[in-house]
Amino acid sequence: MIIDCHVHLPLSKTKGKFKDKKAKLLRDIERNGVDCAILIPDNLTGSNIGDLDTCLKLVENEEKLFLLGTIDVRKEGMRSISKLDFLFKKGKIKGIKIYPGHDPIYLTDKRLIPLYKLCIKYNLPIMIHTGGGKMKKAREYNDPKYIVKIAKKFPKIKIIISHYFEPNLEYCYNLTKNFMSIYYDTSGLADKDVVKESGLKTIKDVLIKIARKKPNNVLFGTDYACCSIKKHIKLISSLNISKEMKDKVFYKNSKRLFRLNL
Repeated sequence: MIIDCHVHLPLSKTKGKFKDKKAKLLRDIERNGVDCAILIPDNLTGSNIGDLDTCLKLVENEEKLFLLGTIDVRKEGMRSISKLDFLFKKGKIKGIKIYPGHDPIYLTDKRLIPLYKLCIKYNLPIMIHTGGGKMKKAREYNDPKYIVKIAKKFPKIKIIISHYFEPNLEYCYNLTKNFMSIYYDTSGLADKDVVKESGLKTIKDVLIKIARKKPNNVLFGTDYACCSIKKHIKLISSLNISKEMKDKVFYKNSKRLFRLNL
């Protein structure tokens, strides 16, 4: 079994038909042997990859797709936070994704505290976009040093670091390795630009180290449709870890963390 915990709808220059985008996503995950995926909306209304309301409609009654909620707390108030609370309660979302770096907001900003508390309340994770390649300003907002501060302030929170703060993987590993409440998805790590910037050996070495140190904390994710599902499967399959560990990465850890009924 494979669960891809980090996918988006295909991007196009025009809004297009979201049902067609969903159909392409489903075809592509099936073609690559992925059993189900967690869809992540954009926190921009009217986005080409679907905002929260659009994606809520698309995943309804779709057994192969689950959904994360999202919000831009700089623009949305308590009404939107209450909406996320309602969606958690109804089982419509399996966590929250935030985009520091894309959004100029630090993880320690007090406006994010209600989101952290919501995830604790429902015992579901908050996924945090990190890294930014050569965009140094983006990395300033999502630096793992702030994630560590959140983990210390909220011991019960479950945090997923997306993209492993590429290209500074070793830095991210060393800062966060001793926090069992911090998880990692593999999204983007097989992308050719990330491999060029970070180095394939470094990527593999860090993934092996963290899988051996925290075998329950690494989740298979791809960042589809920006990145190749096939290349990410190949990356995880190539790691010098046991089959048991690979099974945890490919599906067992996501199934447990997102509390998926499969």
